[in-house]
Amino acid sequence: MFVNRRAELKILHSAYESLKRGEKVNVAIIGPRRIGKTELLLKFKEEVNGVVPYLNLQRIGSLESFIFAYTRELLYEIAKVVGMSIERSDLLTWDDLLILSAKLDLEREVKAIRDGTLETLFEMQEAILEKTGQKAVFILDEFQEVVNFKGFLETMRAVTEKQRNIAYFISGSAVRMMEEILAPKNPFFGQFKRVYLRGLPKEDTIELAKTTLERAGIEATHSALELIYKLTQGHPFYVLALCRRLIEEGFEKVKSRDVYYAFLTELLSEKGDIYMHLEYLFNESLSRAYKGPIHKQILLILAQEEGLRLSEIARRLNKPSGEVSNYLKFLLRTDLILKQGERYYFTDKLMRFWLAKTYLGITELELRRERFLEELVRELEEKYLKAKKELGIAKEAMIRERMREIFDIDFKPYRRGDVEFDGVAFRDGVYVLEIKWRNRPATYKDVKDFIRKVKGEFGSATMFFFSRSGFTEKAKELCEKEGVKMLTPKDLGIS
Repeated sequence: MFVNRRAELKILHSAYESLKRGEKVNVAIIGPRRIGKTELLLKFKEEVNGVVPYLNLQRIGSLESFIFAYTRELLYEIAKVVGMSIERSDLLTWDDLLILSAKLDLEREVKAIRDGTLETLFEMQEAILEKTGQKAVFILDEFQEVVNFKGFLETMRAVTEKQRNIAYFISGSAVRMMEEILAPKNPFFGQFKRVYLRGLPKEDTIELAKTTLERAGIEATHSALELIYKLTQGHPFYVLALCRRLIEEGFEKVKSRDVYYAFLTELLSEKGDIYMHLEYLFNESLSRAYKGPIHKQILLILAQEEGLRLSEIARRLNKPSGEVSNYLKFLLRTDLILKQGERYYFTDKLMRFWLAKTYLGITELELRRERFLEELVRELEEKYLKAKKELGIAKEAMIRERMREIFDIDFKPYRRGDVEFDGVAFRDGVYVLEIKWRNRPATYKDVKDFIRKVKGEFGSATMFFFSRSGFTEKAKELCEKEGVKMLTPKDLGIS
């Protein structure tokens, strides 16, 4: 189901228009599973009238099958655009593709692809588009899977850099793997505009939940809708799963307590969609682990008490720190955990809570017991919701440290009465830092309020504004006008 992604959809349409003007822009959509990447890409495909092949690389088992499937989707899309009536189910073999290519006057190019290599595919693709007078955007979903094909990235980069008739929209759920693919040391550095897909803003989350419930004839209090956002953090899959549970339970008017019950049922009962989603993520992430049981043991330790140092984890495992360090390096690449300073945390606090509780074997009957439910709610707030705030504080500390390393400015948290700043430094003048670590761009109002507060406290100062999700256009204009230095994770080399 496609949910409101106006800004991201606009970026894709803008890139497509640029391609048609002869200015190639590749886009990488990065975000966790079920956050809406595929729906966004397919919505774009639905809205444009042109050659837009789509391929999910998780369904591709070998390089040979990739070459065939890629060629089939390209020819199929071209055939549709030129008005041919054809079904994808009729294109099952190379012979089928050759018959279609003959009708398109592309038989020579397709034979070359069939008998050639990956490099041949990308070279002939440009020739096919040139010959048919088409521009194409090829969507490659779950792009991180190409690391399983030896030499794929180097070959694709060498050929596609010269192409002018095609742009690539790629997506990936393995965030760290995607960032490695696009990192400075690798072939695709600087070749893709990155778009990080995160949870929906609070207003959109509440609107999605309210609309979903109203369609089923269910009313919800404002506090209940606020709690849905608080628990799901705007993750569309979680929001819809929670709403479906509320509908199935038959509530006529949803209150906060009902939301807690439905959320915990979704999270901790084996039939819950959120439970099954987290179980899949957990098992899929560990499927490539060479020491699966030990990796699982480490995660269980962190589920009970996160923020541990390497030495503390090694002591609990009764293993040498050097050996445990290698296990942790693997887990850091799975997106399950992250490292802040010298301590290790779960990336997704909900995963931590789920893991800690599911290994206790909680039943749906127990979830209906009022005292047990209250205990779970209290622990959910302490270990999940409170932990999110603590992680935000850790992120602020990391940003201040990066500012010290890059700009040689030692920012410290500042508070005087009711006035607070994320960072202030006194050197040859006053330096003030604002940090917005959230899932939506900093707005004009955010910047305006920051400037007003700085001027009220210090008169004049050198101002830095860090925004995890970038800035709106009006916010950028105000920053430039007032001399506020804008910073994003890319500027500080953090993710």
